[in-house]
Amino acid sequence: MSRAPVAAALLLAGVAVSWGAIPLIVRGDVPWPQLVAARVWLGAAVVLAILAAGGRLRLPHVYRGRVAVAGVLLAIHWSAFFLSLREATVAVSLAVLYLGPVLASALAPRVLGERPALRTYVGLAVALAGVMAVVRPGGEASPLGLAAAVVSGLSLAAIMLVAKPAAAHLGGLTVATGQLGVAALVLTPVALQAATTLGDSWVELVILGVLLTGVAGWVYWTAMERLAVATVSVIMYLEPASAVVWAALFLDETPDLLAWLGVGMVLGGGVLAGSAAAGAGEEIGVPAAL
Repeated sequence: MSRAPVAAALLLAGVAVSWGAIPLIVRGDVPWPQLVAARVWLGAAVVLAILAAGGRLRLPHVYRGRVAVAGVLLAIHWSAFFLSLREATVAVSLAVLYLGPVLASALAPRVLGERPALRTYVGLAVALAGVMAVVRPGGEASPLGLAAAVVSGLSLAAIMLVAKPAAAHLGGLTVATGQLGVAALVLTPVALQAATTLGDSWVELVILGVLLTGVAGWVYWTAMERLAVATVSVIMYLEPASAVVWAALFLDETPDLLAWLGVGMVLGGGVLAGSAAAGAGEEIGVPAAL
């Protein structure tokens, strides 16, 4: 690896660990729809300001369709994820959510031109078994929480596959700005309501929106610009691992031994699937610009 991909990987690892603390904010008193809307709008404002300061504020002529679809998917993804965090434990929400990167790693060979490897499918099977251990009967999750977590995972996989070619051509900052801008427009009605009711929660919202959404989104899509989908998937599995630790420390959500084993299987399956695709050493194909 050259220095640029290594730096991107290290920054992405920092983002993944910091994103693991998001459930601590979501479990507060702010209604989750307003929290999502405020997050998106603050994040969009940050990356828009960065883009404007660099003199790069322009609407790209290629991949606009992909960026727009990614923005709509992002609004769905974060809404479903925040709902799942209110209806299930952090371990359940993150274990199901992070089937998304495993699925993206498995589909990237076909969708983005990589060759599938047997280890990819083995990793997916291991991760699925891990999720079943976490959400088994008696696990702390409602049907609504499970359904929301599944939607969040599927939408995350779709975002990675849809927007990766755009990031490779337009740059991470442009994609982050376009995606967050579209998501902000989708969530405008909720954001208007949030602006009048959030009260004393602005400190948490600034951390969530400015740092964990705007700046972190820039880093994430810059990493997607420079790294393979499988590599990003592997690194992002630091998020659920750190989230379970944050929840055990601050939310008194200590999983039992079998649940810990399930989370470990999800992480292991993601690493196995991602390393298989990354080990192929092939460039990701670029679909037609939409």
